Amino acid sequence: MDTNKDLDSPQARLKQLRQSYQERLPRRLDRLEYLISTIPVDREYAEDGAAVRSGLNMTYQEAHKLAGSAGSVGLHSVSDAAKRLLDLIDGWFSTSPRGPEEKRRDMLNLVQKMRTMDFDQEPKLDQRFFPGSRKIHIIEDNELVANEMLLWLEAAGFDAQVFLSATIYGDTFEVLPTPDLILMDVVFGNERTAGPRVIEYLKRTVGRLPPVAFLSVRDDMEARLTALRSGASRYLEKPVTQTDLIDLAHEFTDRKDSPPFRVLMVDDDETTLQVNQVLLEQAGLAVYPVSDPMTALDAARAFEPDIILLDVIMPEVSGTELAAVMRQDRRLDPVPILFLTTDTHPDQKIIGAALGGDDYIIKPFDPDYLLTTLLSRARRSRRLRELIKQNEGL
Repeated sequence: MDTNKDLDSPQARLKQLRQSYQERLPRRLDRLEYLISTIPVDREYAEDGAAVRSGLNMTYQEAHKLAGSAGSVGLHSVSDAAKRLLDLIDGWFSTSPRGPEEKRRDMLNLVQKMRTMDFDQEPKLDQRFFPGSRKIHIIEDNELVANEMLLWLEAAGFDAQVFLSATIYGDTFEVLPTPDLILMDVVFGNERTAGPRVIEYLKRTVGRLPPVAFLSVRDDMEARLTALRSGASRYLEKPVTQTDLIDLAHEFTDRKDSPPFRVLMVDDDETTLQVNQVLLEQAGLAVYPVSDPMTALDAARAFEPDIILLDVIMPEVSGTELAAVMRQDRRLDPVPILFLTTDTHPDQKIIGAALGGDDYIIKPFDPDYLLTTLLSRARRSRRLRELIKQNEGL
């Protein structure tokens, strides 16, 4: 048994980060409590006072960090409490019978509750990731069509396997070698959505799945929407051509032979940054973590990322401001930018989109959702930039 290897494993690294965070959490709560206590609520109180707004803003930033970082290490009860604190700050200036002293006391009481909260069960890192084995599962009840696709894929050097029943495939998936791609027919027998149903079942029971491409003779909106909602990465209309099938297989299985997708991640909270780095690297992505947002522009130019993750609320420069600056650089303009935030306000999303952001992911997030979103956008980003370079070379 390799003890050093075990200590360096992603699960061990996450456990160490969680333990370190738990040790430092009381000091973080002390800091949060101090900021709340300095919000002036005496007889000189004025809602438009600069001191009040400054105190609320500093408290908001600290609570925002806590909501994200606690959730990232699996302390969801603390994260949820920090989000409630954010709601209290957001509602400070709303019409309410409660005076400023009562509002501040509500916030302090919430911090006290955080100190006595039981920690959640230690999260387990999903070890199912897909490094590019060129293994493909074909689930198709038309034996002639299934064997034709099998021959095409094997001739192109892929390791393919045929399953003639979607139900049997769903029942045996967990004991099979994990594929890089699932080719799933939509219709089996008289059941018009058997394929999507089985994929939804596997997502509930197994968790993260490799990319799924649905195959169907139907090309209507209902069929495509059903496939999309069950987790489709692609949708191919039958009859599938050999060229389309081989191109699809190369796109999703050749990650071992091609450079990993590059992710620039900017977050001033070190814990959140380190946990996310472990999760993404475990999935085969190359991660460049940046804790100082003022250095992010230089880092992006040097790293040439396929996708950029930005925290929204950071000191010195916000994520939305940083996105606007990056969009001014011609080399970075085509790169997708995703914001990581605990904030869900519609006006904040509008501002983010106007300044160059492509999407929002709410912290703490589901790792499977984050990874699926990253891979999808990074894949399109790399293809787009390759086309741009080809056109520039003409």
